[in-house]
Amino acid sequence: MTYVEVGEWSERPRPRGAVVVGYNGRKHSQAALDWAADDAVRRGAPLVVLFAANYPGMTVEPGPGLLERDPVALDTAYGVTARGVQAALDRHPELAVFGATEVTSPPRALVEASWDAAQVVLGSRGRGRVFGTLLGSVAFNVSSQAGCPVVVVRDRSLARPVGPDFGVVVGTDGSAAASAAVAFAAGHATTASAALEIVTCTGGHQVEDVDEQQLRAAADDIAAAAAAEVRRDHPDLVVTTRVEDCPAEVVLVEDSAEAGLVVVGTRGRGAFTGLLLGSVSHAVIDGAECVVAVVDDPGI
Repeated sequence: MTYVEVGEWSERPRPRGAVVVGYNGRKHSQAALDWAADDAVRRGAPLVVLFAANYPGMTVEPGPGLLERDPVALDTAYGVTARGVQAALDRHPELAVFGATEVTSPPRALVEASWDAAQVVLGSRGRGRVFGTLLGSVAFNVSSQAGCPVVVVRDRSLARPVGPDFGVVVGTDGSAAASAAVAFAAGHATTASAALEIVTCTGGHQVEDVDEQQLRAAADDIAAAAAAEVRRDHPDLVVTTRVEDCPAEVVLVEDSAEAGLVVVGTRGRGAFTGLLLGSVSHAVIDGAECVVAVVDDPGI
């Protein structure tokens, strides 16, 4: 079943619990589409292919104070969405695929879609191992505001699908957001028959005026508690823990070279201020070599 629409999900209700993928026809968005379609099949969920654009030429001025959508530009936008829908159906003919064309900014459209979605999937070209803030990035904007987990996919990461050969790594600091990230990571690892590694970092030299032994003990406790909860909920899942005395973003990006998925929380700081200093999720999105999932505390 497919629909191609324009506007704020106009005329038809959006499917709740869908996997929503941002698509614009470029290579990195095609990688996101492939990953999202595969994940929707695993979940038994519908897929929404969303194309959003609001560039000069999308509207015309027929008269003073009046704005109208340019039919030619809209037809072009519809065409992008339709190609994405068809690509998803070519990959999984049995999948329920919906198309949505929004005349607004991509971050706004994706954030609005996230409130009723199971997850939002985006493509990213990234900039390699650069630990900086790339303001204006769609992935950064959406992951910091979305109402559901956000998955960021690079085309090269599709060669390492989550499974027995490529596990899931999740960072935790004991915060509510990190706990949500661990739960997400455990669920994904279970459905993909992959191992799960839970990583806690003390922040290395970033942490000041804190007893190192006390900090290390707290990190050990956080990792052990997270593992115990996962083993209770997923008794057949292979779970390991690791504590590192360096910044979380460094560890998680390095781990991404061997993993199929890295999961991080956002807005979280746990037992000690500094366990996950800085914008870890942004640094991991920017530098990771595998798929990245950013999960927020659902209570926030």
